[in-house]
Amino acid sequence: MKKATKIAIIVFILLIAAAVPLYYYTRPASTSVGTIQVKGNVGNPMNITLSQLKTYMAATIQVTLTSTSSPSENGIHNYTGALLSTLLQQAHASPNATSVYIQASDGYGTTISIQDAMNQRTIIAYARDGSPLTPLRNGGEGPARLIIGTDQYAQRWIRGVVSIQVS
Repeated sequence: MKKATKIAIIVFILLIAAAVPLYYYTRPASTSVGTIQVKGNVGNPMNITLSQLKTYMAATIQVTLTSTSSPSENGIHNYTGALLSTLLQQAHASPNATSVYIQASDGYGTTISIQDAMNQRTIIAYARDGSPLTPLRNGGEGPARLIIGTDQYAQRWIRGVVSIQVS
């Protein structure tokens, strides 16, 4: 077998090996647009639509948004949404849970401690300053966004939330 053929085969195998995990982590969610999956270490996995999210008791928190990636959005804002703790209680999150991973529709995500998730200033927001959040695919922050009101900066605030996984 020629050296060039061997190299081509090795490159092909490496591409396949890289493609499988890449597909797994970037494939589109199997739920409809605007739906948030609550899964993982929960007794009652849920798919919550935006309209269902709005039926939970609304919590409005005032935050100072400081973002180096979107300086035009900086300032004091009032975000309205459902407490993340309420969603986790509704899903019967395990008492042994230690963290929560929140993922956006673009694949970006963050892991927060269960203490941060259960904080009364952590919400899944659907409105900012009284206006619905624009979908992420249209350049907005929504239709749902994780807001951690105790954070000084917005690095962990996930735009376009589609999945909440309890660990």
